[in-house]
Amino acid sequence: MTNMGQYMSSDFTIYGRNAETNSYVLLEEKVQGNPMSRFKHETYAYALNKKHVEMKALYLYCGYNRICRVGIEDVADVSYVVLAFATAEAALEWDACKEQIPMLYVDHAWLERTFAASFVEMNDANVYSRRYQNYKMDMKK
Repeated sequence: MTNMGQYMSSDFTIYGRNAETNSYVLLEEKVQGNPMSRFKHETYAYALNKKHVEMKALYLYCGYNRICRVGIEDVADVSYVVLAFATAEAALEWDACKEQIPMLYVDHAWLERTFAASFVEMNDANVYSRRYQNYKMDMKK
């Protein structure tokens, strides 16, 4: 695990992009704990329509550098959660980490089981992305 240590800043933030206005919205100003673990939790909550339902994408930033973007794409009535990482190392950090919820910085599968019950990871040769298909098709907005 890289522990997100390769970045020049230690200030991580989570933004969303509002679907209606297309504007950026600050969701978490100073991410505490493991930033990728926090972002993983927010991604699962977003994909499961538990949080951030008014957003069309979520972003993890370190200073001015985008680390990851997540969005939901619908293709032929099938939803996909698509993550785009700035580096292959960030994608590997995503793979290795568990979730963390705000104010409780313990790695744990808070929403992972619920997410895995509806989404399956798709094989992708691109080391900078991860793609999950909603195979139950039960999370339509």
